[in-house]
Amino acid sequence: MKRDTIRSGIFVILCIISLSVLRLIWAGLFQENITPDIQEGKLDLSSWEVEEGQSMLLDGEWEFYPSHFLMQDDVFSAEVPETIQVPHGWKNNLGSPFGYGTYRLQVRVQPEDDRNFKLYIPNIRTSSEIYVNGQIVAETGRLAETEAAYVADIMPKTVTFSADENGNIDLVIQAANFIDSRDGGIYLSLRFGTDETITREVQLTNYSQVVIAAILFMHTVYTLIIYFIGGRDRKVLSFSLLAFSLFSGFLFYTGEKLLQQFFNLNYELEFWMIHTVYLIIFYALVQCTDHQKLPYWNKIFPFFQWGMAVLAVVTIFLPMPQILALRPIYNIFAFFTVVVTSTSIILMFKNNPKAKNLMLLGFIAISNHGIWNYIWSGKSIYLTFYPFDMLMAVTCYTIVWFQRYFQKHKETKDLAERLKKVNEEKDQFLANTSHEFRNPLNSILLLSKAVRDREETNLSKQSMTELNTVLNVGQQMNLLLADLLETRNLQVNKPSLNRQVIALNPIITGIIDALRFSSDLKNVPIVNLISKDFPPVYADENRVKQILFNLIENAIKFTHQGSITVSASIKEYDAEIQVTDTGIGISEEIQKRIFQPYEQGHPENKMSEGGFGLGLNITKQLVELHGGKIQVSSKKGEKTTFTFTLALARKEAAALAFESTVEKPVPKEDKKQTVQPNKKNAQMPSVLVVDDNPSSLLALKAIIPDDAYQPVFVSCAKQAVEKMKKREWDLVISDVMMPEISGYELTRIIRERFSLTELPVLLLTGGTTDIQAAFLAGANDYITKPVEPVELKARMDSLVTLKRVAEKQVQMETSWLQAQIQPHFLFNTLNSIMALSELDVEGMRRLLNELSNLLRSKFQFQHMKELVPLKEELNIVRSYLYIEQVRFGEALQEKWDLEDEEEIYVPFLSIQPLVENAVQHGIRNKQGKGTVTIRCIKNISRNKATITVEDDGAGIEEAEMQTILNRESDSKSSVGIFNVDKRLHQHFGKGLQIVSLREQGLKVFFEVDLPPTE
Repeated sequence: MKRDTIRSGIFVILCIISLSVLRLIWAGLFQENITPDIQEGKLDLSSWEVEEGQSMLLDGEWEFYPSHFLMQDDVFSAEVPETIQVPHGWKNNLGSPFGYGTYRLQVRVQPEDDRNFKLYIPNIRTSSEIYVNGQIVAETGRLAETEAAYVADIMPKTVTFSADENGNIDLVIQAANFIDSRDGGIYLSLRFGTDETITREVQLTNYSQVVIAAILFMHTVYTLIIYFIGGRDRKVLSFSLLAFSLFSGFLFYTGEKLLQQFFNLNYELEFWMIHTVYLIIFYALVQCTDHQKLPYWNKIFPFFQWGMAVLAVVTIFLPMPQILALRPIYNIFAFFTVVVTSTSIILMFKNNPKAKNLMLLGFIAISNHGIWNYIWSGKSIYLTFYPFDMLMAVTCYTIVWFQRYFQKHKETKDLAERLKKVNEEKDQFLANTSHEFRNPLNSILLLSKAVRDREETNLSKQSMTELNTVLNVGQQMNLLLADLLETRNLQVNKPSLNRQVIALNPIITGIIDALRFSSDLKNVPIVNLISKDFPPVYADENRVKQILFNLIENAIKFTHQGSITVSASIKEYDAEIQVTDTGIGISEEIQKRIFQPYEQGHPENKMSEGGFGLGLNITKQLVELHGGKIQVSSKKGEKTTFTFTLALARKEAAALAFESTVEKPVPKEDKKQTVQPNKKNAQMPSVLVVDDNPSSLLALKAIIPDDAYQPVFVSCAKQAVEKMKKREWDLVISDVMMPEISGYELTRIIRERFSLTELPVLLLTGGTTDIQAAFLAGANDYITKPVEPVELKARMDSLVTLKRVAEKQVQMETSWLQAQIQPHFLFNTLNSIMALSELDVEGMRRLLNELSNLLRSKFQFQHMKELVPLKEELNIVRSYLYIEQVRFGEALQEKWDLEDEEEIYVPFLSIQPLVENAVQHGIRNKQGKGTVTIRCIKNISRNKATITVEDDGAGIEEAEMQTILNRESDSKSSVGIFNVDKRLHQHFGKGLQIVSLREQGLKVFFEVDLPPTE
């Protein structure tokens, strides 16, 4: 300990000597103080040989005219001047620091010396005017003989002049002081020399001040930045405040007062600001140290800082004499600052021995600067600004602060590594636990479902409710485990993205359909404001689905009324997608940590809402994996908006993707040819594949075997709907997320025309789809992307087999319908033929011909699935009606109301069963005559044709009409009507419409599509 003290003492002595020697060398190099002999206001420089770079101090006896302004009074001859020592105040001459007077110095140089001379005047208290050879060359403030008219100001002045033709320089300085109680007049040395010499010395001072000020300002800025980003250390902030105070002092109040050259301050304001800056420097210097560790100081420090604050405020309202009277108090604060700072630095030696020499050197440099300035200012000596003490002090303290900062940084880094390791172990534990929980949880769910389904009739209502609750809780646990595994996967594996050009509208549409069950349950509609024309983005489709699914599901969870909207806008090169709800909102405090793992947006609702709080964290990671950003804006109790960005697809890639999605045009063929089946592939199932993603279509095309299926690939649901109108399909495979019409909506459209067995639908999902929504829409099955070829083939075979079995049933019904020629109808017809053979041979031949046409048409099995021209169907009707009219004569009348029959196609045997039903169950059940009307009317504007079969028979009840269409009637004729209605739905999406009134007849009509006009 003693050895360390001796070493520290030697270090202190060496530092003081080195800094003092350096200062003296500076003064000797840049400021040689030549003092000529000035007596009774006369200076003779006629024999002075001025060396290069030399200047002199005009110290000596000047003439002084107390209480007179010579240039105003013009009393050179009448007034006898006194002598006064310069630099020195006039208190001894005037008997008071307050008053006014005139200084005069007569300088003589060689008459032929025509050089420009320069006089540097640092300060004159507290206003002045400078005259040379009777001409005013500078002034500060406003001179006056009374305090009321006087204005104080102190600014350094540099005046340039030359001698007259006789070599005389008459220098007159008039001064006044009514405000500074210390003294008035010239109290600092005036420097005289050639123009070049004085200019160089002044510039050296200015440059030194600017350099030091720049260094201090730089330290102010970077320490302030470190404070805001580095943990808010108050010592760093205090050091920044100290550096800024020194910076402002150097530029406003020291040397040339550089900033006051541009922003001149009132003298009293400047005086108050100087003392305030001193107090700030005292306070900041103390706060930069560990002063809190000093004994008893914690009790004194509150009084210390509040005393300085009160003193600074009080000074504002005091005149300058009273401020000067308070200087002892300022000195007391300065004394406490020196003592506390010195003691704290000594204490810091023990805590940070590596930095003790730097701290000690900095403290010695500041002290050395203050002591020398005090000594020389007390002797009224002006020196060129010396920068190295302050530069040394700032550098030392900066190094100390950086050492402390890097030490804290290292400690923080080590702590962060330990916490990271603990966090990884925690995540690994959760992931392992999730894997272990998966198998028993799966067994619980499967067994619970099996018990519920097997014992459904035996269990009580309460038991079924409790069992369903167990299943719901199990499903929630399964989702939580999935979130844990996904979080771990994102942290460890950083999965690569399958980026491609994708449209947002179909993805939103599909997700809305998937979540419709949940949103309908809470009566909260989801609105998609993203148009189909919105530019595509370049991203991973499945990951984008997961992002949007999490955000929309989260919005549904916390929205109890109002709506949820999804919108998007373009921001430079990104798409900005927003999910906005009118839910309960998120407080500002929770918004700061909402995306952190295991963070609940509403911790108070944790038990009711459930979840680990991983959904938004997963969403954030997926967005950032795409290079985007996500943020939330909300207010408690108001709407919440989640906004994230995705990169827009480049125009070239988007155009290429668009071209690949456009289906190649099919050459126009004759209508009759387009409805003909392919004979070669008649036994191969026809499959319609719908996906808006070109790469997905190519993948499906590669795995669907051409030798087993007839696949047709389209890129949107609208094309699929058009394809279904033109031919029969065995299976539809559709993606869920598509523009305008999602896979769910397409399934609903199909179910309006086809039952589950008439046209199976297999949906392709991305893994985040609500399976319940898929089956509610009417899908037969689903398969998750990426598709396994073996699994896809097995599901396709199963659904096609289902379709073929159901088709055989329809064929049997149609065959029965074709073969449905009642025996008495044949017997009656044969009897009519026999009767005509004796009476009308020609009539017999026509009847035989019509019967032959009817039977031939009835047994044309190749037309079972096709559309036939209206003329062919009406020929069957005409043959049937002719045979019936031969039998019943005038009791049966027919009426035809037909427009142009061309370009109209109807299902085979779609009109004849209706006419037969009208004859047998309409007219025959009513006594007397009856009329059957067959009508066909085209509606070109709607591109439809309406075909009507109407009778004026007995009619049927409304309840019976519904049972016929639903195939609940026991009547044999209802089979034919049901079969026709079913096939009309398959071809045109709309079946039979029946209008009837009891005893007023029956009208049955349907609509068919006309071919599009050119």
